[in-house]
Amino acid sequence: MISIVIPVKNPVSLNDFIQENLWAFKKYPLIVIDSGGGKLLKSFSQVYIEKDLKFWEARKLGYQYVKTKYILNLDSDVIIPKGYLKEAVKLLAKNIDAISIFYEDVGHCQGALEFGISIWKTNVLKKLYDFSMEKVQDGEIVKVGSMAYSSLNNGWCECTYMWRKLKFYHGRLETLPFRAKHLRDRRGERHAKS
Repeated sequence: MISIVIPVKNPVSLNDFIQENLWAFKKYPLIVIDSGGGKLLKSFSQVYIEKDLKFWEARKLGYQYVKTKYILNLDSDVIIPKGYLKEAVKLLAKNIDAISIFYEDVGHCQGALEFGISIWKTNVLKKLYDFSMEKVQDGEIVKVGSMAYSSLNNGWCECTYMWRKLKFYHGRLETLPFRAKHLRDRRGERHAKS
């Protein structure tokens, strides 16, 4: 029913990630694209590819191996809330194209629905996903706290880019009242993707 696509690159704590999400890894097929530091996921994976890629390139590659009706995008620093997948599948069965939630601590992207914990109908995501850094404009840099973001042609990040693509596709996005958690490194900082 759901395949979990996980791009991995220098994860904060792969042991914690596995322990916190083990229930889902035992229930659903994993497709792991390991660009460094993800070897421990190999034994849980239906598909395991070791290749140094950017996150969006790894996602694209992972989607090629999905054979289920739904895809859970899962970043390697995110804990899946219990009950989220079950409730999301109920909504997806009711003519919804994608489901997302917020993070418990949204300091880095206040008010933005996250792509790295979103669940999509496979056919819709495969049709729409074309994110790449070529989408980045040379113009405006936006600072939010200690983070700096470059504006994208249709949004500020992969998240807003994909929600906008879904909107123009006339797709339906829903949210659920769950909150995902980020794993933190020893300094208490959220893992930064590259």
